[in-house]
Amino acid sequence: MFRSLFVLLGACVAVSAGAESAKEIPGEGDPAKTKVTYEDDVKPIFREHCMTCHNQGDKRGGFALDSYGVLMEGGGSGEVVYDDGDPDGSRLWQLVNHDDTPVMPPEQPKISEKKLAVIRAWIEGGALENSGSKAKAKAKNPLAFAATTTGKPDGPPPMPKSLPQTVPVVTSRSAAITAVAASPWAPLVAIAGQKQIVLYHGETGKLLGILPFPEGIAQSLRFSGDGRYLVAGGGEHSVRGIAAVYAIETGERLATVGDDLDTVFDADCSNKLDRVALGGPQKMLRIFDATDGTLLFDLKKHTDWIYAVAFSPDGVLVASADRSGGVVVWEADTGRQFLDLTDHKGAVNSLSWRDDSNVLASASDDGTVKLWDMVAGKAVKSISVGSPVTSVRFDHKGQLVTGSKNKKTQVWDASGKRLHEISGAKESVLEVAITHDSSRVVIGDWSGSVVMKPIADLASGISLRANPAPVKERLKAFDQVLAGMRSQLAPVIQKRDKAKRVVDTAKKLFAKSDRELKVSRTEREQVKKTLASLTQSMSKQEAELLPIVKQSQDLFNKITKSRQSLANQKPAEAGSAKGLEDLAEAEVSLADVLTRIAKARRDVVKTSELMAESNRKLRALDKQVASLEGACKKQIERRDAAQKQWDEANAAHQKIASQLSDQEREKAELVAAVQ
Repeated sequence: MFRSLFVLLGACVAVSAGAESAKEIPGEGDPAKTKVTYEDDVKPIFREHCMTCHNQGDKRGGFALDSYGVLMEGGGSGEVVYDDGDPDGSRLWQLVNHDDTPVMPPEQPKISEKKLAVIRAWIEGGALENSGSKAKAKAKNPLAFAATTTGKPDGPPPMPKSLPQTVPVVTSRSAAITAVAASPWAPLVAIAGQKQIVLYHGETGKLLGILPFPEGIAQSLRFSGDGRYLVAGGGEHSVRGIAAVYAIETGERLATVGDDLDTVFDADCSNKLDRVALGGPQKMLRIFDATDGTLLFDLKKHTDWIYAVAFSPDGVLVASADRSGGVVVWEADTGRQFLDLTDHKGAVNSLSWRDDSNVLASASDDGTVKLWDMVAGKAVKSISVGSPVTSVRFDHKGQLVTGSKNKKTQVWDASGKRLHEISGAKESVLEVAITHDSSRVVIGDWSGSVVMKPIADLASGISLRANPAPVKERLKAFDQVLAGMRSQLAPVIQKRDKAKRVVDTAKKLFAKSDRELKVSRTEREQVKKTLASLTQSMSKQEAELLPIVKQSQDLFNKITKSRQSLANQKPAEAGSAKGLEDLAEAEVSLADVLTRIAKARRDVVKTSELMAESNRKLRALDKQVASLEGACKKQIERRDAAQKQWDEANAAHQKIASQLSDQEREKAELVAAVQ
């Protein structure tokens, strides 16, 4: 779109660094000035750096900077500044900020940061002409994106159930990786090999099956929007090119579309799976009816080999890109041209649509990934990757993963900010994919290596082979693995059984000690009850003894008094006989009371002895219970330690046994698949 701009800013007059630093930027340092305009602020910068070549008297590339109207009109390649408040989408900003090439001014230092800040503020403010201009309402940034579930199937995501396992071509090593793809909704990864397409589990790396591709090598792999089908484009150079559609669950080839005279570089199907588009060395985008293979359109716009083809997720548009840097967007139903996007300076190797179909990403040998807004018809972001970009893919979050010839894979957020960089590829990265849940990236390089790396732990990864071993070798490998697992399992079983015996012994000892403890505690409680009862009896006995003792004291005092009275009387005196009789009765009563006191005191002594005996028993039982509690605690510790050892041994056993079972099942499935 802006190709001629490469020339129109190319001959700006160099200005010395000293002069630039000495010159004051209009509006700079004035806190009261909030409106940045072309006339007051930006035009002086252009005059200093660019207007010698780009003025109305000498329009290099038909472009001038000395007039606001001419500037906003653009040059021979279209507009370079928009008044939507988005500097990142401005071609002018991309060049002066060195986000894209050719950098401006050419062969000169970058414009100072202060001046760049003025230009950016001017664009962000709506690219106003003068102080009387008013900015338009700022349009929503097309990079703003809300994740969608477009195309997600109802129920569980489609996964292979019964796929072929025979290897069509056995090779000693993989060739350069021509295509990888990840299912949009399931943990499933597809890798292109020689006359085969290999499917792996997208989390475990397990080989799920091999789809034959007898026509040659698949140059592209794309899953349908619902993940139920896989479209493979490829063939044999200078012989034949086709696109094949496979059912994911069964591996059945449902359709073979096209019969080109050369290989197909890329192929894709529409969201309804009713159309298939092919591109290749014939320089034509060919669209077929997928139901009967009828050719619907031969679209002749490209002047070089078509490297990439992609339907928009909503099926409305189809994009194609070529070796000369051209990107064309077509109406899928009519075949009419929708957009011609010409910003790239090198071959465009890969295309990917965002889920909402509003943004298209293109990866180029010019070292950039450009994000194209389908509504505005322009590039809204140019991501500088730093090396020729071979592959680009969107995920459901609007994030991007890119692969490039500098052996790097990078993950970018929806606005084009780099989140992760993955190095370590053996050769140039040729193909990348990102899994349905954005948790892993799949990387294929020129050496034939494919690795699946979790984004949360980039130091780890699982190698995936584009040339799996033949069934015989895989069965042999299964046998070796099973033998190794069985040898590992034997000592683990012995350890587990030994731990079980220790647990059983510890449980028995604890049960015995626990029974004895319960008996002792029961006996102790009974002694406590007896002691409490004796204590109560003692209190009662002592309470009953007190009035009897008082009664004896009263009688004793009475007797003593009577005896004194009688001692003072003569025997013949009147009343002496009566006094003797009363004394005798009192003495008899005292004797009776003393007898009762003696009996009560004997009862108290007996109760006291019983209490002493109970206290002795209680102290002995307390000691016995404490000893048994200590023994039980030790038995519990031994039992728990033994139980822990058994749990660990059992877990180890279950892990190996489960792996052994899985391996045996996978071997049985492999045997069944090839019989």
